[in-house]
Amino acid sequence: MRRKPARFVRVARKIAEALGTEDCLLAGGLAVMAHGFVRATRDVDILTRLPLSEARVRLEASGLSTRLLRGDPLEGGFACLKGECDGLPFDVLPQLVPVHWEEAPRVEGKGAGSLRVVPLVDLLALKLKAQGPKDLMDAAILVLLHPEHEAHALELATAYRALDRFEHWLRDPRTQAQAREEAAFERQRARGSA
Repeated sequence: MRRKPARFVRVARKIAEALGTEDCLLAGGLAVMAHGFVRATRDVDILTRLPLSEARVRLEASGLSTRLLRGDPLEGGFACLKGECDGLPFDVLPQLVPVHWEEAPRVEGKGAGSLRVVPLVDLLALKLKAQGPKDLMDAAILVLLHPEHEAHALELATAYRALDRFEHWLRDPRTQAQAREEAAFERQRARGSA
């Protein structure tokens, strides 16, 4: 995993410790970065297998106040907890797709502690289910970086009725260039650390 801004990692660790490290996984931009595509993010997203009511009790017991956002399922929304920790916004998301918890890799790096990240196959499912432009672009770049997941991602995109939009991002020359740049950076970094 590439280095994350220390502040984001500290906040993610605080939230994970409050929820219980075995009951949550990094999601969103931090998970995208963990799987090879470094991009800007403004918040910390944590996926939990706890009921949101229990997650909220655990967070508040640790001094992290949240509010429950009730999304409209008819518009693709979902319920989640929103809060702020050390000046950074965070979201605690319910398990919106099946997640392979036992396959969740641990985040490495200074101060990461016992953070775990949503497995790539499940992150793709989350992104393709969400279907926002950034979500579809993230999924496309991750597939370009990990082509062994393309067939599965296309199946997911079909199931979530996002195939045309997802294929657009996969074929977009800018997306492909971004993926090539990320892969080249990763190769260079690997040579430098060897």
